[in-house]
Amino acid sequence: MERKLLVGILGNLGSGKTTTWNTFFGRNVHTGKNIRYININDVRIPVFLINGAPLERKTNLEYILPEKDPQIVLSSFLYHKDVKKSFDYFISKGYELYIIWLNPGYADQNDKVLFYNTGIINYLLSNEAIVSVKNGKKIPELRVSEMKNYIFSWFIDQNLGSDKS
Repeated sequence: MERKLLVGILGNLGSGKTTTWNTFFGRNVHTGKNIRYININDVRIPVFLINGAPLERKTNLEYILPEKDPQIVLSSFLYHKDVKKSFDYFISKGYELYIIWLNPGYADQNDKVLFYNTGIINYLLSNEAIVSVKNGKKIPELRVSEMKNYIFSWFIDQNLGSDKS
């Protein structure tokens, strides 16, 4: 079975999700309809971008994603009690999750309720997600570098590692 990866940015409105993707691609980017390619360490890697969290857009992932599951999806996620439905979608499709949570508790009156009562982070961890917490107010290049290193390592392991014999 082919492995698939979801790289997500989880945060509130204005936390730095779009800034992260714009920095990642080196220009302003929007959700597309097609796979795009990124070059990391001279390796061409196919990705599908969802810039603009489905909850913010009030739309379902099924309407955004292509018919065939992309191997790597990059997506924004709104830190909201209903975000688990979006993660459920990817988990049910067999994606491994690598999530960067931006600005937990930064000027957010609902953070404790979402964290303790809704248990979003515990839910992710119980589904074997890797969760990294970052300050979205700091320069985005640091978190983008971390993301690219993870994607590169994952992609090499999946597609080029150990000759798959």
